[in-house]
Formats: sequence, structure tokens, C-alpha cells
Amino acid sequence: MLNTKAYAALNATTPLAPFEITRREPGPHDVLIDIQYCGICHTDVHEARDEWGGSIFPMVPGHEIAGVVKKNWQFCETI
Repeated sequence: MLNTKAYAALNATTPLAPFEITRREPGPHDVLIDIQYCGICHTDVHEARDEWGGSIFPMVPGHEIAGVVKKNWQFCETI
């Protein structure tokens, strides 16, 4: 398992805070990326504030990333 540092919304009313998540080991179709930057879009803000209902906390918002590929596995020959 990989321990990963992140920023999470612990609930809908508090600011993002340092958080650690545990990720599974990458499989043969995965790419391991050392994320350098992450963007937060307007949808992430709505979800983190639970403005549409149904948000699950803790939540690590953000899905636009830039980073460095650290390792690619068996079936990831090109990226």
C-alpha cells in the first residue's frame, strides 16, 4: 500500500486540511504519477461544500493534475 499526502475537506464547512490517504499498489494497467500540481474546479467546490447533497467525507477534491511519471507497468508502454 502507498501512503499519500493530500488536502481533504473533512466536512462541508471547514477549509481543506492536510490529510493522508492509503492507495493500493499499482496494477499492470496503471501508471504511478508524482503529482506536482492539482487544480480545483468549480464543480469540486460545490462537492466539497455539499451544495448538491450526497457528498461523502472526507473528500480529496481536484482532478486536473500535472506531475512526473514515476513508473509504468506491464501494459502501459506509451503515455
